[in-house]
Amino acid sequence: MTTRTCVPKTANGGGTVKLHAPKKLSLACGQAKPEGYFGIDYVDVPGVDLVHDLMDFPWPIKTNSVQEINCSHFVEHIPHFRPGFTKDGWWHFFDEVYRICKKAAVCTFVHPYAMSVRADWDPTHERRIHEMTWYYLSKEWRVSQGLDHYQTEVDFEVALIEGLGVPTDIQNKHHEAQNYAREHYWNVISDLMVQLRVLK
Repeated sequence: MTTRTCVPKTANGGGTVKLHAPKKLSLACGQAKPEGYFGIDYVDVPGVDLVHDLMDFPWPIKTNSVQEINCSHFVEHIPHFRPGFTKDGWWHFFDEVYRICKKAAVCTFVHPYAMSVRADWDPTHERRIHEMTWYYLSKEWRVSQGLDHYQTEVDFEVALIEGLGVPTDIQNKHHEAQNYAREHYWNVISDLMVQLRVLK
């Protein structure tokens, strides 16, 4: 049964909010929720367990409660700005992911690659995401690059980045040629799958 909920904007916003504590959470699951996951999305469709706009913070999820997150084809939709944002939406979103996750939680994200035309297909896409974008979520990397003034305290280890949808003719080339093509040519990789590990 779908739960409808609303998080008060202020401490005295009134109303009772039920906080959930799923071990496995699918963000923006739509109708493609993986088996065994608790699904959250802003649309009420089959598979969604909790109807909530992921751009409304905080989410009705308990702090340090989630062990696994799956999020497919949503992060490219994160807006840079909305009324009420105090910084880029990327940081608001990952601050919230970090808050709800336990130490060592694993978060898997899939999105169109920055150097793929798929990144432009959907008119509701807000941003292109390169593999290097994910390292900005690592506190150690931000410090090493002199970027620790960025408006976030999140700390994720980039555990895996894998290119998906590589054409067969590229896959059949030797390793060095594959790497060159991926780094210099467009449409060699369709999507990226990224796994982050939460450091706390």
